[in-house]
Amino acid sequence: FAALLFAVHPVQVEAVSWAAALSTVLFSTFYLSALLAYLKWRRSPTPLWLAASLLFFAAACLSKSAAVTVPLVLVAVDFYLDKKLLRKFWLSKIPFFLLSFVFGLYTFSTRAQEGHDIEATSAVFSAFDRFLMVSQTLLFYPVKLLLPLGFSVSYPFVKMEGVWPWTYYAAPVALLILGILIWKNWRNQPEYLFAIALYFLPLTVMLPFRTVGSFELRSDRYVYLSCLGLFFLAALLLDKIKPAVSNTILAAAAVVLGFLAFRQTSVWKDGVALFKNCADKTPESSLCQCNLAYNQLISLDFDGAIYHYSEALKYDPGTIEAYNGRGQAYLQQRQIPQALEDFNQAIAAGIVTPKLYLNRGKCLVMLNRPQEAIPDLTRSIELEPKSAETFYFRANARDKTGDLNGALEDYSQANRLRPGYVEALVNRGILMYEAGRFEEAAADYTAALGASTGNVHPMILVNRANAYLQIAEYAKALEDASRAIDLNPQYGRAYHTRGAIYLKMGQQGKAQADLVKAQQIQPK
Repeated sequence: FAALLFAVHPVQVEAVSWAAALSTVLFSTFYLSALLAYLKWRRSPTPLWLAASLLFFAAACLSKSAAVTVPLVLVAVDFYLDKKLLRKFWLSKIPFFLLSFVFGLYTFSTRAQEGHDIEATSAVFSAFDRFLMVSQTLLFYPVKLLLPLGFSVSYPFVKMEGVWPWTYYAAPVALLILGILIWKNWRNQPEYLFAIALYFLPLTVMLPFRTVGSFELRSDRYVYLSCLGLFFLAALLLDKIKPAVSNTILAAAAVVLGFLAFRQTSVWKDGVALFKNCADKTPESSLCQCNLAYNQLISLDFDGAIYHYSEALKYDPGTIEAYNGRGQAYLQQRQIPQALEDFNQAIAAGIVTPKLYLNRGKCLVMLNRPQEAIPDLTRSIELEPKSAETFYFRANARDKTGDLNGALEDYSQANRLRPGYVEALVNRGILMYEAGRFEEAAADYTAALGASTGNVHPMILVNRANAYLQIAEYAKALEDASRAIDLNPQYGRAYHTRGAIYLKMGQQGKAQADLVKAQQIQPK
């Protein structure tokens, strides 16, 4: 019965549907293998089985740091088998506890190296908050298993105006009552105590005593292994019922839970569906709102992204990443002043990324404030020296401030970093033309045309035609201007350029016709 519940319960969908959560399945496999090998050793005490158990334990820790609880479960196994023999087997646990200690230290050190400030993150909640959170979490998962509805990718802890929901204040009282009942009724029944230990012990490192590198704090995958204890307890209780009744319950549970699990898989269709479900369940969660907004942003649903980033900020103005994300959505919609304001907020809050400084620099360039844009773009380059786009925009800003040499240098660097960068080649060609370096301008336009094969822009052809005109390459200039007209018969500048070419070639009639056509399309 316990195995069936473990297989079909919808709480398990996250761990097997989400690629990023596959470490949960992997570590659980090694975790259970370590327990099985240890049981083999207890029945047949040969060093091989104990070594195998230790090896599986190490593999579990390498898969996921949550496996450090294996030694505690082994002690629970000894208690379950015969608590009188606990002292006899304590020496066998020493390698397990040492390995657990080593992996625990390693986990905390790597989190610190990755930039997760555990103390700072944990300080968001007081000690009393943590007490309520741990108490509520211990009851939250059993209730979720008993009433398998309302599943979400995460269940954030949300205080509204400094007050927790009533369930948090009731949880310690409920745990105290449950503890008294368990002690009164089951203290001499090790199988029930073992079932409870099998739920509680693997879960201990998932409880919100401290936040280690994540602010999700509660998630279905955290109880993937621990739920075995509760399913084992359910099987023990069901065993007290008549077989006919228990079999009926078993069949009904398989059908209902299997259906709910299948339905839950649709939530994992894509990121938008996943976090929309999360935001629908807990709209007051800035975490859910931000994740939904981000997935809408990368799906090019900019209106949706702006709305949900705004919702995140409404519920928690301290969600500084929402400013960055909403600014990107505004930028994509060309709502430049709004984007700039959000990027200002994000930078003022302490976010330092090359993309953020690039985006604020873009906004300043688009608002014709190039002098202010240059420091941001320079800062972005310092953070990410290989961004061709950033060099391109700094070149644009330098051009607007009259720094011709600086602009040429940046356009050249952009093209070195991204060979065939059409916009950089075209803009450098324009600067070359303005500087009277017509052959170099023509070479840049030729390179741009070569890089845009299959999508030739008439403007580039006309630019090259004008460069050829200046160096008396009339045949090439005429070919480019005529081709531009073929591509866009309503391109007035192409007719004007071709008219100028005909004048240089002494073909007055054709020149007059093209100049008249240019005037008709684009009257001065």
